[in-house]
Amino acid sequence: MALPETIGTVLVTALKLKSSHAGNEANTKALLIEPLVSALGWDLSDIDTVGREVKVFDGTFLDYALKVDSVPRVYLEAKGISENLDDKKFMSQTINYANNDGVLWCVLTNGLRYRVYKTNEPVAMDQKLLFEVDLADDSEPRSQKAKVLGLISRIAVEDGSLDAFGDRVFTDTRVRKALAELAAAPPESFLSAVTDKLGHPVVPPGALHRSLARVLDASVPSAPMGPTPLGPPKPPVGPPGPAKSHEYDLEAQHLANKSSLIRELWEDLDRCALSLGSDVTRRVRKYYVGYFRGKRSFCTIEIQKGRLLVYLSLSTESAQPWNHQVMRDVSKIGHFGMGGVEYSLVTVDQLDEVRKLIVLAYGQHTESSGSEPRRT
Repeated sequence: MALPETIGTVLVTALKLKSSHAGNEANTKALLIEPLVSALGWDLSDIDTVGREVKVFDGTFLDYALKVDSVPRVYLEAKGISENLDDKKFMSQTINYANNDGVLWCVLTNGLRYRVYKTNEPVAMDQKLLFEVDLADDSEPRSQKAKVLGLISRIAVEDGSLDAFGDRVFTDTRVRKALAELAAAPPESFLSAVTDKLGHPVVPPGALHRSLARVLDASVPSAPMGPTPLGPPKPPVGPPGPAKSHEYDLEAQHLANKSSLIRELWEDLDRCALSLGSDVTRRVRKYYVGYFRGKRSFCTIEIQKGRLLVYLSLSTESAQPWNHQVMRDVSKIGHFGMGGVEYSLVTVDQLDEVRKLIVLAYGQHTESSGSEPRRT
């Protein structure tokens, strides 16, 4: 059975387990987890491919070891359907099982939520989460859930796709952060190397420093201050910004408890939108993050656990090419963001497409493109 169909079957079975109060760990494994593991290409009848009740480093037992050429590549720890996977003891148990046995990837699941961790990342335990898929979240299409879950399929693990995906999310984030720190306080050797590469005409040190900060997402150093001007301060030059409203803390309101994948997707689009022009401002609202050109919105992003919903100030005619699998017309549907076109972003290979749409929305921005939304 194909993975999307298996997800549908699992959801039906899950309802039965919940209604009959039979969602213990044994039933969850047999009726929910094992069908999905099988649909992901792991042969449950082959002990060289799937090990059950595997003894781990401290003498306790892990539920499943998923193997390639008889070598464990993914550890999977199962809990009953009613267990809360946000419990830190479950997370640390699963990651420690894998990390102490030298297994790079591990999965924690209750049959409905699947949380995938990279065990050797040098970050806090909760930041090792690569992605999360909630089968019971009916706001996300099953095809998109299947696409992300496919990263822990036997094929993806065997051919290195999961490793490459993890590198793109985790390693690129670390490299970007390191470069930003270099740009914020560049050592002389770094500035000299860039200056040599630039050639002539020579870029003055101050201008080079500010350019590095902009390009590498660091804090832009302030320009030297001249004498204090006499009289009242002059109004800022440029188009007026959006109407003032309550600003929320980005981390606390939108990014807390989100996977590294979701953070990477948002950071990429955030950089894209803010780089489009000096007239772009960002507003952090309660339910979304909005990007404005002057007073009008051209893009808003709703950050969910399993995806980003990107709302674009475009018509269905102008949002081309139209990808019916991830885009829909929401011009007559209530939603948190502003814009008539919705794009559902779940993985990094969609980024090029959605970036182009954001650029298009910025360029085709009109006075009618935005107003403060109200969800209906």
